[in-house]
Amino acid sequence: MNGVIFALIGTLFTFSITTLGAFNVFFVKRRPGDDIQKVFLGFAGGVMVAASIWSLLVPGINAAEENNQISWLVVSGGFIIGVIILLAADRLIKKKYEKIMQRNKKITLKKNTVMMILAVTIHNIPEGIAVGLAFSLAAQDTMNAGLMSGAVALAIGIGIQNYPEGTAVALPLIGDGMSKKKAFLIGSMSAIVEPVFGVMAAALSSYIQSALPLLLALAAGTMIYVVVEELIPQAHMSEKDTIGTLGFIVGFLVMMILDVAL
Repeated sequence: MNGVIFALIGTLFTFSITTLGAFNVFFVKRRPGDDIQKVFLGFAGGVMVAASIWSLLVPGINAAEENNQISWLVVSGGFIIGVIILLAADRLIKKKYEKIMQRNKKITLKKNTVMMILAVTIHNIPEGIAVGLAFSLAAQDTMNAGLMSGAVALAIGIGIQNYPEGTAVALPLIGDGMSKKKAFLIGSMSAIVEPVFGVMAAALSSYIQSALPLLLALAAGTMIYVVVEELIPQAHMSEKDTIGTLGFIVGFLVMMILDVAL
């Protein structure tokens, strides 16, 4: 039970940092211009690619090796599954989106924004599981202080990484014409899956740990699909196409530094 409580506290912390990142929407104009929207989309794409590499794929490979699994096979398989899931979701959302748009012309939320929210939310699931498992293992071996300090460090690291992700989700929503309050709420709620799945992982730690590498790679596949299919093309639909590229580079560097430094 202590492991579950610690997992809840740790994942609530990571969730709260995402909320802080989403709070940045209150410091921008009500409706940014097209060029600023491209910067937001590029920034979100850069954050997601860097997160896919250093928050998901590299930890997935390391976890697979620790579990004595064939790392390249597990990670490649998970990545492909993630792409397939988003490919199916893309087609489903496109059909539903077109029907909803025909019924309600007031809806301005773009399909690429919906896909990005979905991918970031999926990506937060294995992060919550990782934190939950870390605290569960630490609670099971109270004599090993290193396990608890490692779990705390993991929660802090993932939490800090979540800050730009909360911003990356919320800002494009403003560009789509959504109110700041709604954009903040959606940006914040994209990480609510972390405490949910973190607690589940802590309670079922003996069953989930072996599947973590696959889940990490799956989340990476979903994020890369959205970046290539939706965000990069949208970020370059402008005469000043380099603006989106610069936004991508800044987002990538910010997330890379946070991942590597922490």
